[in-house]
Amino acid sequence: MARSRLPDLDYVERTRHVAINLLFLMPWVLVYQLALLGSGSRLDNAAAAWLRSGIAMLGRQGFVVMSLVASLVLCLIVLLRLREASRDRGVFGGMIVESVVYGLLLGLVASVLSRTIPMGRPHAPPGTLGTSGLTSGTIAALRTHVEGLGLALGAGIFEELVFRGLLVGGLLLVVGRGLGVGRTLTACIAIPAAAWVFSAWHHWGAGAEPWSQAVFTFRFHAGLVLGVIFVTRGLGIAALAHGIYDVLVLTQR
Repeated sequence: MARSRLPDLDYVERTRHVAINLLFLMPWVLVYQLALLGSGSRLDNAAAAWLRSGIAMLGRQGFVVMSLVASLVLCLIVLLRLREASRDRGVFGGMIVESVVYGLLLGLVASVLSRTIPMGRPHAPPGTLGTSGLTSGTIAALRTHVEGLGLALGAGIFEELVFRGLLVGGLLLVVGRGLGVGRTLTACIAIPAAAWVFSAWHHWGAGAEPWSQAVFTFRFHAGLVLGVIFVTRGLGIAALAHGIYDVLVLTQR
């Protein structure tokens, strides 16, 4: 008698697949965009604004071409995953649970790391990562709008798209695959580098936060944690975990 075949479902591997992560993030990005529309476009987060500025530099024709390419890529991803749809559905619930757990632990772990490995000053209190992706002067306004929760969620997600998805992912691709450096070594270089840029970025340019070694240290360690989550669990879980953390901080202020 032939043995029944076990379902071919490797949760860990599936949740690290690029297509799964993009599909997982699409509804959360939609929540952010709806929240932005609901706020009358008065509020935005810095990472999303930075991406929009870069797109604007392409001009109208460049924007149309990029939009078409992005739409075709997303459609292709959806079509390619249709055959796996019944099995893919089973991973999204687990990804949400993981994101919630990591989001709840992010502040605590970053705070402990800041105490253990200080960078010149005492650690910053939990919450200093906060709604860091939001432009200055918006925190009070967010508290008075339901849309603020969606914007806080989007702040974390867009920062992960930039600093982990583009920066860490780009370094893994260029240094790892392009130059033939091992993935582990590349990750050990890319994660701290992206964490440093992520933390320093909040203190650069007009409207940036005043310099604080304690806050920089906390964000750097939070960036390390998010980088590890990105490399080991994928962009979707890292992005939603960051977004959930930002929402928690906003509701506690």
